[in-house]
Amino acid sequence: MEDTVAVEYERDGRDVVGTAAWRILEHYAEHADDDVLETITRRLPIALPDFSALAHETINVGILYENADAAAQAFGYNRLLCFPPETYISNVTLWHELGHVAIRVRHERGEDVSKTSEEYCSIFSVARMPPEAIDEDRIPYLGEPEVAREEWPRICRDALDYRDERGANSHYIKEAETRLGIAD
Repeated sequence: MEDTVAVEYERDGRDVVGTAAWRILEHYAEHADDDVLETITRRLPIALPDFSALAHETINVGILYENADAAAQAFGYNRLLCFPPETYISNVTLWHELGHVAIRVRHERGEDVSKTSEEYCSIFSVARMPPEAIDEDRIPYLGEPEVAREEWPRICRDALDYRDERGANSHYIKEAETRLGIAD
């Protein structure tokens, strides 16, 4: 099962025009519960346009095996997302895992991104989410914000701007946590 989606813009204002493709690997399609497979195939084309780095890329969806120590995993170098075949994943998790792949692509292009930081990935991903897509009360690896969900993407974009202006070692994660109202 394969499909494509247009990537026309990025929420942070960078203009991009291209097409991202996604493919459900056969092994995942064979083992996934019907409702889980349906949610993935419905939400991928909604999430992909929020990641301009994924224009001209094909994202593969495979199985997260039972012994994995995470709710989902991304392997950016293979453009692979792994999800449990029997468990619904949240939008926040979907955007986060796509964020890992987009960060990897940007790293390969020589951009200054933190390719191994889960906190950076969370900030990067939430910055791109439409507020109505946020379906959890927490941001992975950061915590539970006290501010309204509608504010999360703007605050995360501000944190990325803070990092861009002051450098990778600028305490931008702490800045995001403070503005989000996440306690230590």
